[in-house]
Amino acid sequence: MCTTIGFHYNKGIVFGRTLELGMKLDHKILFVPKNSVGFIQTNKESLDSKYSTLGTGFFDIASFGDGINEMGLVASSNFLPGYATFSKDPVEGKINLITSDAFDYLLTRCKDVSEVRKEAKKLILLENGRTEKETSTSNHFFFMDAEGNKLVLEPKEGVLMAYENPYGVLTNAPEFPWHATNLKNYLHLKAENVEETIFNEATVSKLGEGSGMMGLPGDFTPPSRFVRSAYFVSHTPKDLEREAAIIQVFRILSQADIPTGAIVDPREGHRDETLYTGVMDTGRNAYYIKCHDNINIQSFYLADYKNREEITFISLKKEMTL
Repeated sequence: MCTTIGFHYNKGIVFGRTLELGMKLDHKILFVPKNSVGFIQTNKESLDSKYSTLGTGFFDIASFGDGINEMGLVASSNFLPGYATFSKDPVEGKINLITSDAFDYLLTRCKDVSEVRKEAKKLILLENGRTEKETSTSNHFFFMDAEGNKLVLEPKEGVLMAYENPYGVLTNAPEFPWHATNLKNYLHLKAENVEETIFNEATVSKLGEGSGMMGLPGDFTPPSRFVRSAYFVSHTPKDLEREAAIIQVFRILSQADIPTGAIVDPREGHRDETLYTGVMDTGRNAYYIKCHDNINIQSFYLADYKNREEITFISLKKEMTL
């Protein structure tokens, strides 16, 4: 499960995501310098990165789950179980990749959403890569650029379907257009309190603050997280200062945090929990992260790695000292 949001502040863009799973992942900060030779694997060849990129990677594998590149393009790859479909065979004249490589291709080789849209048309996502271990995961992508343009890409028979994303939100299944339609069920939500109403000539007043939000779904299903996040993003002031915007992203995404024990899968016997929350900022090309066992925010900046020529993994402080 994942929740991603993005919005403007007065001098830039902030973009963040949570990642939830029923198992622990060894995640680290990943830096890939520009022009990294052979960083992306297609079914026939290797391709180089184009822009320096900073984000989160897993198990010391040089592949991103989310990140920001030096041009201010930000992105996350979110689970889409049961809805992403792939091509069984390579397509001649296309760049054939599995899901993770397609995400890396777009994040490290595109400067903005317009270029993402153009390059996505060249790609075909395969069920399997060059070896039996290389398989596509059922994911969809959310891209946002420094100008605030937003795009969702979802694999359908291997073709990446592109959708404008005016809401600045992505969660998980079902497909993005379904979530957009589902928002029509929540037209009544508003920030202003309902002070009172009349029931059969009796005046009934509010119990407390937030009465305009009655009916906002509070569970952790993807549709509910989408509606909840879309509401908070849409009511975020557009003129926040940079620090306030970063805090606002963390605060909104905390509404998707899964406390230990809140969700249990009886079939698998595991508990889903929030593993980390990552926030990206185009004002300083920065990546901020807080982890499951360490909620102190850790900060990383592309500028700090500008002279580094090799792919680098940076360990996180996973535990707090109290």
